[in-house]
Amino acid sequence: MIRISTLHTFQSGVDAMQRAQVALNKTNLQLSSGRRILTPSDDPSGATQASQLRSAIDSTQQYQRNLDLAQPRLRQQESAIASITDQLQRVRELMIYGNNETQTNETRGFMANEIRDIRDSLFEIANTKDPNGEYLFGGTRSLVAPFVMDADGVVTYVGAQGDGAVREVAVTPTRKIAIGDTGAKVFMDMKENDGRVSADIQRGPDLPLGTLVIERTEVSQPDEFYSGNNAAAQFEIQFQRDADGQLQYQVAGLTDWNDYHPEQTNRIEFAGRSVYLSGEPNVADTVISRPARAVDLFTTLDTVATALERGTGSASSRANLINAFNKGIADLDAATGHLNDIRASIGMRLQVVDNQTDFNQERILDLRTTLSAIEDLDYAEAISDFKFQQVALQASQQAYVQVNRLSLFNFL
Repeated sequence: MIRISTLHTFQSGVDAMQRAQVALNKTNLQLSSGRRILTPSDDPSGATQASQLRSAIDSTQQYQRNLDLAQPRLRQQESAIASITDQLQRVRELMIYGNNETQTNETRGFMANEIRDIRDSLFEIANTKDPNGEYLFGGTRSLVAPFVMDADGVVTYVGAQGDGAVREVAVTPTRKIAIGDTGAKVFMDMKENDGRVSADIQRGPDLPLGTLVIERTEVSQPDEFYSGNNAAAQFEIQFQRDADGQLQYQVAGLTDWNDYHPEQTNRIEFAGRSVYLSGEPNVADTVISRPARAVDLFTTLDTVATALERGTGSASSRANLINAFNKGIADLDAATGHLNDIRASIGMRLQVVDNQTDFNQERILDLRTTLSAIEDLDYAEAISDFKFQQVALQASQQAYVQVNRLSLFNFL
């Protein structure tokens, strides 16, 4: 015979109601939160997967924030460089106009003023700030104006330089991109002419002054140019008159004396280089062929403006103006090419930003979809469970009430 005490009966009823209430409360929390997994114990494997997915989502979102930081700065820099290129094209046009013999010293003075205004405009662009108040071309020293101008109008770059001068952001676990370029790279570190060679005239003091002009200089034989020490060497072209008064030239230490024809363009080839000369030199004049140097954009514009301001009062001054224009146009073309290369680099970085943004959006969507499948609640099933648990709770409550009324004293 099994004896069941009244206390045990009552406790069993209470326990049944509590279990039903706990199950109902859990389902109610699931319905209110929309999540199937409320605690790791609900589904240890699913909770682990959900944690890993959330970590992947957070990481991808951080990379996307980096991309969102890089994109506007890169676009602003691209716009600034496009503006610089347009203004350099205007300077080139002014130089071509100024080289026309119909121009007067007064009109050339007006052109020089416009070029100096453009130079000042480029200085303002060089100190442009982004929407966050940081200097666009300052590199990692973004809170300090990267360019300063002294009382003589000389522009100096004082921003960040060297390794680590440009801020980089991670766009993937294994890839970083620079979110800008330093002002030194954009405005200062430009090679003359074709970036390999250049040439200057050193006029002798003897009168009458010569009218020698360097039409252009270039690398004509790359293999020879880069052999030995040719690329780094400096050569001197000298002049003399022979016994008949014929002008001659030689490349000191390299060539014999050859006839020079002032009425035509003379192509002088040596060490893989070609120098094209015209006009009549004074025998004391020399042409220095040398490796191209770095020149800043502001100095190039200053040199051109100064040449325009000097005017053309004599044949020699006219030749000086032509030389300045020939060199200035070559240097401006080199600067434009340099800026176009930087702009192309920015374009590639922006393409990386756009492509990675699209990838991140798809990745986040996929991760969230997978996360939803693991931890989100099936509302239809949960509602059905909730109704069933309500009925179970009500049944246990009613059973407890009925059991609570049972007592032998009721039958005595």
